[in-house]
Amino acid sequence: MKEKPPFRKTARQERRPSLVLLARLVATMGALSSAIATPPSTEQQVQALVFKLGFNGDQKEKADACRELARIGTADAVAPLAALLGDESLSHMARYALETIPSSAVDKAFRNALGKLNGRQLVGVIGSVGVRRDAKAVGPLTKLLRDSDPDVAPAAARALGKIGNASAAEALQMALPGVSPANQPAFCEGLFQCAEALDRKGERKQAIAIYDQVRSVQGPQQLRIAALRGAILARREKGWALLLDSARSQDFEVFQAAMRISAEVPGAEVTRLLAAELAALPADHQVLLAQTLGWRLDPAALHALFDAARTGPKPTRVAAIRAIAQIGSTSAVPVFEALLGDSDSEISQLAQESLASLQGKQVDDAVMTMLSNPNVKRRLTGMELVVRRRMIGAVPELTAAAGDLDSKIRVFAEQRLGELAGPDQLPTLLRLLERATTPEDIEASEQALTMVSLRAPKADACAADLAAHLPRVGSAQQSALLRVLTAVGGTTALETVRAAVDKSDLEVRATAVRSLSSWNSADAAPYLLALLSKGAATSDKLLLLRGYLRLAALPDLPADKRLDMCRKAAGLVHRPDEKRLLLAALGGIPSAESLASIAPYLDDAETREDAATAAVTISETLLQGSDAGKVAPKLAEYLEKVTQVTGNDGLKKRAQSLLELAQSKGSAK
Repeated sequence: MKEKPPFRKTARQERRPSLVLLARLVATMGALSSAIATPPSTEQQVQALVFKLGFNGDQKEKADACRELARIGTADAVAPLAALLGDESLSHMARYALETIPSSAVDKAFRNALGKLNGRQLVGVIGSVGVRRDAKAVGPLTKLLRDSDPDVAPAAARALGKIGNASAAEALQMALPGVSPANQPAFCEGLFQCAEALDRKGERKQAIAIYDQVRSVQGPQQLRIAALRGAILARREKGWALLLDSARSQDFEVFQAAMRISAEVPGAEVTRLLAAELAALPADHQVLLAQTLGWRLDPAALHALFDAARTGPKPTRVAAIRAIAQIGSTSAVPVFEALLGDSDSEISQLAQESLASLQGKQVDDAVMTMLSNPNVKRRLTGMELVVRRRMIGAVPELTAAAGDLDSKIRVFAEQRLGELAGPDQLPTLLRLLERATTPEDIEASEQALTMVSLRAPKADACAADLAAHLPRVGSAQQSALLRVLTAVGGTTALETVRAAVDKSDLEVRATAVRSLSSWNSADAAPYLLALLSKGAATSDKLLLLRGYLRLAALPDLPADKRLDMCRKAAGLVHRPDEKRLLLAALGGIPSAESLASIAPYLDDAETREDAATAAVTISETLLQGSDAGKVAPKLAEYLEKVTQVTGNDGLKKRAQSLLELAQSKGSAK
């Protein structure tokens, strides 16, 4: 019988997976999908982390496990973590993890470690016991208060303070008398924490006993002062007597502490008790108590402060006045009014400032009354207060005072009007200028008009009103109005001032020339140039030229505009001082063209140094610019000329250095 040939798979059959393999693949993928969809439970994660703690891995891996157990640790992790408490490298991380685990097993593990560890590891565990406030650890911690290790006893004292119960406090109180000076602060810190905890729980008697014990400690003053604070606050109302006793102390540190503590003891009764001590204290104590009463902001202190402000030593008076102002009661108005006339200028000035700071209609009424006081000084003070308090309603009274027979009153009132009046009072101020006769009155009117005009919303409209009054007043008043117009600026003001240059009145004309020469905008330049071209008088020419070239130096103007202005002025300068003004303006225009305008003056013996300075200044700027290579050859020509003509050694060195730079940049190009 003929054998059958062996079965051979076709190529398609070879590519087709078997059903068994396919089933296995599906099962595997299902398992993987299930694993991905269901994250490990907290218990599983903890077990994995605990395994790492026992695994013989590196310290970083174990430290990372501790850090993660601090977040998700359970009771199952306590024993493995506790096993690391004696490990010098991992003790800290183990405690970090244990402190957050909500299990009594942690406290038991820490208590067990207290009797087994020493050194830094023991100190660390003591700190963790304090963090967890384990009341059952009071006994073991108490024993450690007598430990010979200088770090252990203080740590135990602080841990007992954090636990803060009656037993912890008693342990610290018993140990305090025999503690070394070095450990006193830590033991007292623990006692203070216990006292605060006991006070919160209503166990004030024991808290007070702790504070009183520390107050008697022979040690650092700051410990006794901290205990004094606690003793006063813990006693509540009964502590006021102790506060007063401390306020009467001759020891300034104790007295100072009493003042600080009083800020934590509110109530009018405490204020009255402290205020009653003010007059009997030494001068330096009075100052601090007055300041303290001011900080309390309690009107109950005012009567004592009023007396101190009137009759105390000067430092006390100053402190009392400031404290009264701080409290801010209008009942202080008569006191401050009386102090305005004090012979000591510092006191009277402080009283004025304090009165200005008070709020309320009663204060405004008192100030208004001052305006009609027959005493000149009091009226002047009233006007000053009107401005400081921005009492717009007092403008009519100030206006009336501006017509007073007393020149001092008139001038002061009009100056104050300038600070307080609005643009709608401009006609009133102009009438005051019309009536002004003395130089002082005219100056005050000018000052007031300037201040009010600068606040006008429309400069040209304001200038038109001012200009309309020019024909109505005399020369001195016209000059004042021209100066006001110069301050206001604008087209109308400029045209008015320019027209005044042609006045026949010499005083008005001179003022107009000065005003036009001091104009702050370039639109005055054509007027100035026209006057210069007409051949201004020698007395005016330098002034007009200086004004024109000052405008040519304005940095807001384009450089070509400034250069054009200088070129126009070049044909008008003849005297050395005029040429120097031109060179100063050209020196501020960093361009090759301005250097070309400067060059001729290098040959003039009277101007060569000014020209050299301007040329060097421009060259320094141009050689730092992006076109340095392009302009360098021309600059080299001018700089070489400077080195030849200047007699200033310093300037010559600068020019030589720049010349070398220009030559190198020129050749590089």
